[in-house]
Amino acid sequence: MKYTMALYTVRPETVKAVKRAIAEFVAEVRKHAPRTLCIVFREEGQHRFIHWMWFESEAAERRHAQARYSQRFAHKLAPTFIGKASFSEFRLLATTKKQWVLVPNG
Repeated sequence: MKYTMALYTVRPETVKAVKRAIAEFVAEVRKHAPRTLCIVFREEGQHRFIHWMWFESEAAERRHAQARYSQRFAHKLAPTFIGKASFSEFRLLATTKKQWVLVPNG
């Protein structure tokens, strides 16, 4: 399956609110989609955030995209952005840790 990366930069004065929104979002993902991997990073000393997500299926990704918690999160974050968020899709190529391989190799 694929990994999705979202990258965005927020206005410095909104970082606290963004961090709260991220914590709420991750808690909702954990509750409603426990088999979905969601990892969020903040670039050291910057106001740029990166989300890595893995979905077990296309259907799981669609459910996530249509979920109220995802829409609430996007609605909270959009006004904080500097520029636009970018989204990219990836496929896992290699890893040093077996537990990071979330789906069987095909």
